Order: sequence, then structure tokens, then C-alpha cells
Amino acid sequence: MYITPELRREGLAREVIRLIQDARKSDGLHVSDRITVRWDATDPDLAAALTEHGQLIASEVLADQFGPATSVAADLAAGLHEHTEPDLGLRFWLARA
Repeated sequence: MYITPELRREGLAREVIRLIQDARKSDGLHVSDRITVRWDATDPDLAAALTEHGQLIASEVLADQFGPATSVAADLAAGLHEHTEPDLGLRFWLARA
């Protein structure tokens, strides 16, 4: 079976949803808490998946804000907690909104 690039990006988005939900739990946030998520992806396919499926991811994880990290220093100063997934080439930050 051949996996199309579109299907691969959707799968990556679903994996990121799982990672964010796990991180939410480990940070002590409730499943109903609205959150802010910033991300940085070294893999161009992952970055494309996060951009293409950003609205889906945001709605699934209840993110009021979901987007690329513009300044890690500013994000950390805003109280966002860093999480990494080296196998995917992903770093993301989240906090209660």
C-alpha cells in the first residue's frame, strides 16, 4: 500500500495531537483547559503538516493559539513549558491560556 504525502501529513498531525495531550497531562493541565501551543519543527514535512492541519490540531487540543514559535525566549518568558520529540524533530511549548 502506498501512503500519499497528504496521508502522511495527516498522520503526523494526529501524532502531534497525541503528544500535546500527553504533555498537557504531564504538565498537570486538565483535559478541559484551554491552552496556548507554539512549535518548532526541523523536518519540512512535519512543519507542512502542522501548518496544513493547524486548525484541526488546535480544535482537538483546545488551543486558543497554535502556531510556530516566533521567539523561544519570549515564549519561555510567557510561562510556556518546553517539550521535545527528537524522533520527529519537534519542539513545542504549551501553557494554560
